[in-house]
Amino acid sequence: MKRNYIFLVFTLFYLSASAQDSFNKLPQAAKISCPMLLINEHIIANKNIITSKEDIEEIGVIKDKPSRETHFYNLTANGILFAKLKKEIASKTQAELNNFLDLDENNPVYVNGYLLEHDTYTIATESIAEVELVAPNNENNLTEKVINIWTLTQEERENGCALSQMK
Repeated sequence: MKRNYIFLVFTLFYLSASAQDSFNKLPQAAKISCPMLLINEHIIANKNIITSKEDIEEIGVIKDKPSRETHFYNLTANGILFAKLKKEIASKTQAELNNFLDLDENNPVYVNGYLLEHDTYTIATESIAEVELVAPNNENNLTEKVINIWTLTQEERENGCALSQMK
């Protein structure tokens, strides 16, 4: 009996520890190795949004894996580049994107296959490479249709983002 109890405790501990480190993502995200780019703390973009070094006021990289409680945890699977830009960036809210596709405005939105867990994020309109409507199936375990916004090109999705590409 004692052995079963110890086994149960270790199993529960392992499951809770594993659950805390998992990212909410679509199956397409498994091959992605590009970091997420956050502009001015809440705009998700791609590297093409920065047209010259004069645009950049400040830039940083996340070094440590944050705790699950941070509002950007789910975006850290491949790292995050933070940039503060001097110029204004046109962006769309998650609710606006859902309304455009005739979905409930609170419908989940994914970027590059990773769930945006907070509705404070917007997506830079000129960074949207593709908008994908993903229907539930056995592979993705979704319960409703969701939007997946690609800020990465097809080549970046397949081959990754080399440091040399980040000019």
